[in-house]
Amino acid sequence: MHIILREAADAGRHATITAVERRLGVAHPTFYRNFPHMIAWFKQQQAACPRYAEEPAVPNSKSPTDQIADLRRENRNLRATVKVYAEALRQLTVDYAELESRFEHGMGVVNLASRRREHD
Repeated sequence: MHIILREAADAGRHATITAVERRLGVAHPTFYRNFPHMIAWFKQQQAACPRYAEEPAVPNSKSPTDQIADLRRENRNLRATVKVYAEALRQLTVDYAELESRFEHGMGVVNLASRRREHD
């Protein structure tokens, strides 16, 4: 908890119980059920730390039409990336099936499913 508080202060952001839970690898309900005293202590420490003012949002200078065009372009790029990954996954599946078949044949493994189909 000290580490999370220190890191948040150094980064100029708000420390959270969620960050503590992630660091400890503890589920949210479990943490609240078993460590309410630690949560109370953490909240006291949070209140004692100076609040960092959030930086004001930079106004978007793009017109809505330009924003939509940017989003469409990004969407198109993401779809292309998904197609590339899908093709790579398909190829890996084919390669794996071929290697598995070669391995089984080399080891003399008999595929019972294919034998059943032959006898039906």
